[in-house]
Amino acid sequence: MKLHRRGAAYLSLSLLVACSSNSNQPTGSNGPDETQTSDVLYVDGITDEALDRLLDGTPKNDSRRVISVDSPDLTAPVPKDSPATFSFHPASEATHAPGPRLAPAKTALAKWQRAAHEFMQLLAPERIAYAHGTPYNGTAYYLVFSDKDGKHVLQVFTPHTSFTPENTDWGHLRDAPQPLTLAITSADFDADSIPADGGPFVGGKFSFRIE
Repeated sequence: MKLHRRGAAYLSLSLLVACSSNSNQPTGSNGPDETQTSDVLYVDGITDEALDRLLDGTPKNDSRRVISVDSPDLTAPVPKDSPATFSFHPASEATHAPGPRLAPAKTALAKWQRAAHEFMQLLAPERIAYAHGTPYNGTAYYLVFSDKDGKHVLQVFTPHTSFTPENTDWGHLRDAPQPLTLAITSADFDADSIPADGGPFVGGKFSFRIE
């Protein structure tokens, strides 16, 4: 599984870019709040432009896109000792014959590779890099883990229906004020854009504790 996280060093650059690029924007524009997505984990090549389109839209309610969490069991405290794998599926998958599944997530980077990658991300103008990346096609899921006060602890944008936090991110979830809430929103993408019938869709909110 290949992860990308926007670095804090990018924030100052993004402010400069935003000031210049938005000079012709109408006052009161309702585009995505850059601070809201400054620390999102992007999984396996999915782009931040796609997430911007998801956040631009108003999530719709569609019974076929309601999410069910398969694991862990959120009705009981989730053991804190090791990162849990959050697996889920939309209601539409429960009412149809099994179809082609997404390929398994790529093998995680070695620790030194991940550290080197994250260091380079801190130095690079990341939005420019993503803007020239391959546009995303397919369904993607936006996972937001919040603490009991509603503060975002972890945000993930992934094409997969499962996610396992890295040890550091698990530690943040474990140490955050409990209970936690997981909110899931989905959308279908065509070259980073959302078609008229592609969402975004409300998946659901799920409360749980890590103990």
